[in-house]
Amino acid sequence: MPACHTKCNCSTSRLYRFGRQLRAKRYLEDSPITPINNIWGDTQVGSFIEQKIYVVQTSTKVIERCIQMTTDPGDLVLDPTCGSGTTAYVAEQWGRRWITIDTSRVALSLARQRLLTATFPYYGLAASEVGVDGGFVYKSVPHVTLKSIAQNTRIDPVAERYQQQVDALLAGGGQS
Repeated sequence: MPACHTKCNCSTSRLYRFGRQLRAKRYLEDSPITPINNIWGDTQVGSFIEQKIYVVQTSTKVIERCIQMTTDPGDLVLDPTCGSGTTAYVAEQWGRRWITIDTSRVALSLARQRLLTATFPYYGLAASEVGVDGGFVYKSVPHVTLKSIAQNTRIDPVAERYQQQVDALLAGGGQS
């Protein structure tokens, strides 16, 4: 029988009556899982993560994540509250078409200036005749195999440098 949980009242145990059924109390700590949450800690705007240029600016990482979750390249993104133009900026960066609207001339002017002076990375099209629907050319990396790892001569000087310490530790006579 497992040890009692700290929230458990030992006199009544974890069992309880629910109508004509017998049920058991379960606590979050009973399972080695993490509850699903909606906190995106890596998207905060602040002095440590991303500098806020405009008062009405949303973090580009938040908009980027939302656009990438819900659209494909070439899709149309609508932003009915333009603000500083972050949605249009991110949509343009990720190959989406966009429409942005605002009642404030200041917001539209700000977004226009931001978009006209922005520089975006160049993406090559995989099928230029199809456009963005054909996908982009991605950076490719060499295929890593066990053979290429085993025959890696660049690691030999590192292995030679630490071999004595490794041997000593394996023999049980070295420092940890």
